[in-house]
Amino acid sequence: MVEEVKNIISKSDVNDKVEFTFIDLMEDDLSPYAAEKKVIDKGYQLPITFVAGKPAFSGKIDTNRLYMVLKKL
Repeated sequence: MVEEVKNIISKSDVNDKVEFTFIDLMEDDLSPYAAEKKVIDKGYQLPITFVAGKPAFSGKIDTNRLYMVLKKL
């Protein structure tokens, strides 16, 4: 899913506004992501998409909605 989103966004006009970081909750050290961990611990459906450091979406990533949010940045 993440690769599909990266591919779509990389071909769009908002590509230069985006930096993707995928955090594997089972494998990665979450200590650098204290704010994100607080959101994760609340039990929102995964994946959780953060935009500009804030939670934007929970659950399946809707690339159209994500694009519109990124376009407004």
